[in-house]
Amino acid sequence: MRLEEGTETVRLDRGRILEAAERILGSEGLGALTMRRLGAELGADPTAIYRHFRNKEALLTCLADRLFATQPDLDRSQPWQEQLRVLIRHAFERYRAHPDLGILLARQSDDLPSLVRIFEETLTLLVEGGLNLEQASDFSHLIENHVVGCGLFFAISDYRDPQLNDRVAMRRAYALLPADKFPLASQAAPFMFPDPDEMFELTTDLLIKEIERVGSLTAEEASS
Repeated sequence: MRLEEGTETVRLDRGRILEAAERILGSEGLGALTMRRLGAELGADPTAIYRHFRNKEALLTCLADRLFATQPDLDRSQPWQEQLRVLIRHAFERYRAHPDLGILLARQSDDLPSLVRIFEETLTLLVEGGLNLEQASDFSHLIENHVVGCGLFFAISDYRDPQLNDRVAMRRAYALLPADKFPLASQAAPFMFPDPDEMFELTTDLLIKEIERVGSLTAEEASS
């Protein structure tokens, strides 16, 4: 579709609209994503968007599907552990790039096509790790909780800003706690507030080690 905007001709299609919506979501947040703001971004009459999406909720559903459809290129020659680690990290970076993605996700049904594909990919790797389908389903939800929780926390906390997240200052504050009331917390101060990225990787490693352990037990039970 073409619209006249001054002396310029604007062509709208679903792909271009979703690209503009993604830009607004990433730079200004979900609250700023209105049809009027989207029209301004596109240089078009906002009412023209309704020719491609019946309402804002339909637009948001397609936007969520678009964002979750991005997947890493997995090296199938690598062990399942490495492929799973790449998949988890990619999902984490998706939330980091779009702080409001969790809110957007909460408004969608769980059978969104891109979410189903992610679930299928995760299950495939977990079954390769020796889990049965029930175990794989449980671990897939644990992985999702890990990714979404860390991704959203890091995205909204601006943890990379040293003025907002001075880990040294926080350790100092804990070290100064009254030792008679908080003996363990005050002594643990030097070890607290580690690098969040390192903690994300540590938790990922712990999950994978537990999957390996459960997979080995399942294989032993099946062979006995």
